Amino acid sequence: MNPIWSHYCALQMEEWLTWLRSVHLQSYIELLTRFIIAHPFYTPSETDMSNETNDLFHRLIANRDFILSLSDKGLSVWANSSFSDFLDCLEPYGTRYRDIRNLCDFLRQYENWFARQYAFFRSDIILYLREQGRNL
Repeated sequence: MNPIWSHYCALQMEEWLTWLRSVHLQSYIELLTRFIIAHPFYTPSETDMSNETNDLFHRLIANRDFILSLSDKGLSVWANSSFSDFLDCLEPYGTRYRDIRNLCDFLRQYENWFARQYAFFRSDIILYLREQGRNL
């Protein structure tokens, strides 16, 4: 497993569980499914990444503070990871938490769609980090 994603999932799990319990997950998944089906080739812009339409993605993946806190070695590991690596680290929590399992099942079902969103986010943040002089 990817050590950066493993650490990230462990750090974020309490917040994610709190959020998952505050929303009706099945309705949320159904709404996102409709969006994905209606927009199979959707590509986010920078403004899309920071607004509420990408709430799930922002909560799970797009944590700039965490990424910016990584060492250069950690950034290198993160920059060479995939969305699948993230899911591999998240899925073990599904054995204990049903909401996480349901979320992982949904993310795996539309893995290619979410991987594309992740690729856009990753390229934007790598560009930003290089502009800031970080070594990747």
